[in-house]
Amino acid sequence: MSASNREKVLVNEIAVQKLLRLIKEEKLQPGDKLPPERTLCQQLKISRTSLREALHNLKTNGIVRIRQGSGIYVDIFDESIYNRYGTLDKRNYKDILAAVHHMLEARTMIEPYCARQVAITITPEQLSQLWEHEMEEYRRLIYRNGSNDVVNPPGIDFEQSIINFLGNPIISSLHNRLNSSWKSYLKEINAVVLSPNHRHKQHLAIINALEEHDPTRAEKAMRHHLNKSKESICMLIEQHKNISHENSSYCTTIE
Repeated sequence: MSASNREKVLVNEIAVQKLLRLIKEEKLQPGDKLPPERTLCQQLKISRTSLREALHNLKTNGIVRIRQGSGIYVDIFDESIYNRYGTLDKRNYKDILAAVHHMLEARTMIEPYCARQVAITITPEQLSQLWEHEMEEYRRLIYRNGSNDVVNPPGIDFEQSIINFLGNPIISSLHNRLNSSWKSYLKEINAVVLSPNHRHKQHLAIINALEEHDPTRAEKAMRHHLNKSKESICMLIEQHKNISHENSSYCTTIE
């Protein structure tokens, strides 16, 4: 990354931190409205460009909601969010891998259940959407496989589609936030969890189970995919073993 680009990133990170500090200090709650953009720029001493990029970051991660013609509102905020963003510049490779591992734990609580339920109700149109999405993503990843630059690392859009088919807006919203963070973290360390071929093979097993309307097989295929992802993360953690015994225990607990 060039010095100018890094400087821009740092400016945007500072803008995000200033916004979060404002929300915390003003004790704003979900649903509370933030000041207008002009006021925020003056109050935080940042440019409108930096403010808008920071707001886009927070909107993507579900922290604020921007309503056209109405204003900027807090969507979700707590101490853990503030701590994560407030120490953004101090995070390192090890910490990001640990965070990805935690997200995998959360995914394991959500995705197998959803796969099982969707296997009962999935329609031919929904199956067609899954097939199309998977083939497009596989081609994109294969095309980029020779490059070390993960410009757009694969997210969990495939799993997000399955969850959306369930029709539960609360679960969909929670998983969408996981998806945004997942992409952001992997892009930051320029990494992917699984190779394109392994990822594709496991996704096809999930689709085939859904196509057969087999709940048990669909749940098992999703759980297998998540377990393989966990194994991959544990290998990366082991490779960067400037890590405490407490954190390394992540790997010993995976079956």
